[in-house]
Amino acid sequence: MKILVTAFGPFAGRAENASSLALHELRVVFPEILTRILPVDSVLAPAQLEETLHWLRPDVLILLGEAAGSNSVRLETTAWNELDFKIPDNAGRQPTARAILPGSPASLSATLPMGEFHTLLAANGHAVSLSHDPGRYLCNQVFYHSLAFIELNAITCRAGFIHLPLAQDYPTARAAAALGHLLQAL
Repeated sequence: MKILVTAFGPFAGRAENASSLALHELRVVFPEILTRILPVDSVLAPAQLEETLHWLRPDVLILLGEAAGSNSVRLETTAWNELDFKIPDNAGRQPTARAILPGSPASLSATLPMGEFHTLLAANGHAVSLSHDPGRYLCNQVFYHSLAFIELNAITCRAGFIHLPLAQDYPTARAAAALGHLLQAL
């Protein structure tokens, strides 16, 4: 089974991103997974993800991002067809109240078993929650874009998005352990 796990690089003037920190640690334990670090850029990130999905054709796609202010691993169940950036991306773009893909559905659902993932993580002592709101920043954008691209191109791939708390709120080793439980379950 080909598993692709993506994360984001730093943004908003910070030197690190909790998602890429966890991904680097996860890769040590699971060297067979395919990984990509996406730029915090509303044009480049979807394009790079699309190209990666086209060439790799993974069976599973796990998208990672960070959620400041959260103290639990958030399993996102729904992607929304809306861009409404509260801060600019790293290229200075700040779209507001705009569709990701005009004419497409208002929302798309994760195709990974997020409810089962929730049960598994909770049973292993992780702070975890199901979320129906991944925000309207790049996390939501790549989540929606990937689900739409997978469907449009008839790629057999289950996909979902996971928000991780900042490293100071949920240590990187703990976040990587949570992700490891999910990979083992797959």
